[in-house]
Amino acid sequence: MPHVTNLATKALNPTLVALADKRGFSTLGSRRLFTAAGFLCSAAMLLPISRARALSPWVSTALFSAANCFFGLAPSGFKANYLDITERYVGIISGYGNTLGTLASWAGPQLVAAILARTGSWDLVLGCVALTNVVAAGNYYLHSTVNVVEREAAAAAKKKA
Repeated sequence: MPHVTNLATKALNPTLVALADKRGFSTLGSRRLFTAAGFLCSAAMLLPISRARALSPWVSTALFSAANCFFGLAPSGFKANYLDITERYVGIISGYGNTLGTLASWAGPQLVAAILARTGSWDLVLGCVALTNVVAAGNYYLHSTVNVVEREAAAAAKKKA
């Protein structure tokens, strides 16, 4: 179920983005909205999962599914096309992005295993994920841009001249 809810949200993203556009959100505003909502709402759904496991498997499954649903919103913002970032260095930036993604997919399970080996606490694991989401949402909101790097540099150079 968690993967189904994530996929359903991702399929709905173009419609949600179009709705935000009709409501007057700028490209940057829309990206910030969906990324922040995705990260923050998924964090809120993750926190009670470990505590809810005693209630019923359905409760923790529903919470995990809701978290993955909200994770499906986040790519509307931060997974912009690499051409949105740079035109000249798109290959290099793509390589950096793919390398970081690969490292994260290796390091994440290692970190979870280390936390569980030391503490045995799924609350701590899910809390770390939630905290990471909050930090990522804040960082994205504060530092995101929709300006292509070369165009931004050219505009800054014009202002200096």
